[in-house]
Amino acid sequence: MSDYKQAHEIGQTSLQQADNLPFVVIPEGGNVHTFENVLKRPLQLNQSVNLHTAGDFVAYVNRFADSNSMIFVNVLAGKIKAILDYHEARQDDAATSDQAKNQARHCKHVANFNVEQTPEFIKIREASGRTFTQSQFALFLEDVLPYISEPVAAELYEIVQTLSAKTGVDFKSGIRTDNGQVSLTYNETIEARAGVAGNLTIPERIVFGVKVHRGGEHYAIPARFRYRIKEGCLTLWYDIDQLEKAIEKSMEDTVDYIKNGKANTFADGEPVEISPGVHSFVTVLEGSAT
Repeated sequence: MSDYKQAHEIGQTSLQQADNLPFVVIPEGGNVHTFENVLKRPLQLNQSVNLHTAGDFVAYVNRFADSNSMIFVNVLAGKIKAILDYHEARQDDAATSDQAKNQARHCKHVANFNVEQTPEFIKIREASGRTFTQSQFALFLEDVLPYISEPVAAELYEIVQTLSAKTGVDFKSGIRTDNGQVSLTYNETIEARAGVAGNLTIPERIVFGVKVHRGGEHYAIPARFRYRIKEGCLTLWYDIDQLEKAIEKSMEDTVDYIKNGKANTFADGEPVEISPGVHSFVTVLEGSAT
């Protein structure tokens, strides 16, 4: 018998199977070498995907989910995770559950959806509470003007123009008027002449109208104007009211879309398009899973 044929026969007799997985035990060292890659299909599914929109997340989950699939939602972190091969819970009666009936699974088939905040929301969120000089605040207001729904653009533009033009003035005091606005008194020196008095009126609050999360709805986000006068210099900033509530509300709407679907209404009498949610047998929980 040739050495080649003998080696072939030894290899054939050494080839074993365990749970349909071919393996060979090499005598020297007793190592076990598996050959899962030669199978037509892998024994276990091991797949993790990242989806960028709620619609794509729903489509992927609906393609692979079964009655044991779970979705975990971390609201404030903006993270949604579907574990499609979650553990099997076989309970005939929930009141008298038999844990022995439950079957563990590998939980290796995962779909992730990181609900990203929009650039415009990040811009106004990061600027909340940050103090600006007079000219800095004028530039900032001009930059975010398209995202402000209250007060009207003309009123804000007038404030921007005044802040930009009156950079060499000496601010004296601020008085809150009956309508809630603040009237700032300043004294302007022109060509070494006597000071010319003036007033700058700023609103008590502004309301941003932006999408909090990508693909979500527009929300009204109120913020309070703040100011400080020190040694004639004016410092301005704003504080967003209940920032976490705005994020939470947007996430709740996203989760509602994933659970129940979403109706998209078109203009000019076009029919309403329904974007489906995940299958009703998929369980959605608030929390996280590792």
